[in-house]
Amino acid sequence: MYKVACVVLALFAVAYAVPSTYDTEHVWKAGNLSYVVPYSAIVGGYDPYGFTIYVGRVKYSNSILPARVVAETGTAYFNTETESSKLLVYDILVAERDVKYKWVRSFDGFYEKGAVAVGTTVKNERVFCCRAKTDGGVLIGTLLLSSQKVCIIKHESLALRKFDKYEVLVAQPKINGTLY
Repeated sequence: MYKVACVVLALFAVAYAVPSTYDTEHVWKAGNLSYVVPYSAIVGGYDPYGFTIYVGRVKYSNSILPARVVAETGTAYFNTETESSKLLVYDILVAERDVKYKWVRSFDGFYEKGAVAVGTTVKNERVFCCRAKTDGGVLIGTLLLSSQKVCIIKHESLALRKFDKYEVLVAQPKINGTLY
């Protein structure tokens, strides 16, 4: 009876303990207000107040989510499927010598080749960086290709918006200075 209970408990733990994981394919630098923004940080847009937004990521509720980092305030704003929040500890995406990052138009959850994933959700679903023009700025949002198929963006007190047309951050490798 003891062995059966242990096996059942172990199966239960495995089923409910799907951890979120960070992207290890790209270079991410730790950030907060006391750190200098890296020279090669990837720009993601601008907020309604005119601040430049950098591409970032945060860990929230056991998920890794894209974030729009405002260096002047040291704040990372991010979106889940239902809410928006902010954190003061985050990672910033930086360019490598052999990779070029660019924003590519996309729609309806179409997978763009080379799309940058920041990590995974607690459900082990990959999370991608997207952006759209809204609320007086170009804001970074959350893209869940396997479930939502829309770019989810919310800024401060404004309503949560879901865009079926958006841009996706894509990484293109450079070999000997040539993009592939």
